[in-house]
Amino acid sequence: MSTTPVRVPGPAPAGTRRPLAGGQIAMIVIGSLLALLGLGLLAGGAAAAAAGHSRNGDGFLTTGPASVATDSYAVSVPDIGVDVRGPDQAYARNLLGTVRIRATSGDPATPVFIGIAPSRDVEGYLRGVGHDDIQDIEVDPVSVDYATHAGGAPATAPAEQTFWDRSDSGTGTRTLDWELATGDWTVVVMNADGSPGVRADLDLGGTLPILRWATVVLFAGGGLLLLGGVLLIVLPLATRRRYPT
Repeated sequence: MSTTPVRVPGPAPAGTRRPLAGGQIAMIVIGSLLALLGLGLLAGGAAAAAAGHSRNGDGFLTTGPASVATDSYAVSVPDIGVDVRGPDQAYARNLLGTVRIRATSGDPATPVFIGIAPSRDVEGYLRGVGHDDIQDIEVDPVSVDYATHAGGAPATAPAEQTFWDRSDSGTGTRTLDWELATGDWTVVVMNADGSPGVRADLDLGGTLPILRWATVVLFAGGGLLLLGGVLLIVLPLATRRRYPT
């Protein structure tokens, strides 16, 4: 019967650092998570800053254009619901700013009409009129899904109606700047004379003052979390005790 000698580890070399304690390891793990979260917030702040710098000369951020086309008499974006009242309405306007919708006729010689009005008024005007409701707009690649409603021609041209909250018509690019208001709203694009065959390029924009605040908050929060995370990582490593000489 043979026995195997058991090696007893000798003392650690003098001056070397002691292993990390459980609490120190926890600090490093938490610090790593905070640092990663801080980097994510800083990346979000950079994206918000880049978006803010991409405003056009009028201070609007825009998307599009998306081309809409129908052989009927109108294209509508129905039931844009806004539910802000009292002080909340002013607060929402301060955050989102002014909404801008632009329509450019596909035929430079054909005047285009664009308007926004309460949905119930638009429904009454388009009742029995052939039109297409936009159900969805995909950005990349750009595509538009419609719900088609059969019908005839409108009784009068759109600009003759008095229920529009904002409207514009004419050749070239027509612009509709709209302040948020509570209720259900519908955007309508038509040929100015009410004729069939609507062709237009639409783009949507807004001033979005909230981006400035978001940039500041994301950069400040990300910087604090990153700094705190680095400290939690460095402190346990820097304060590890050494074995006595």
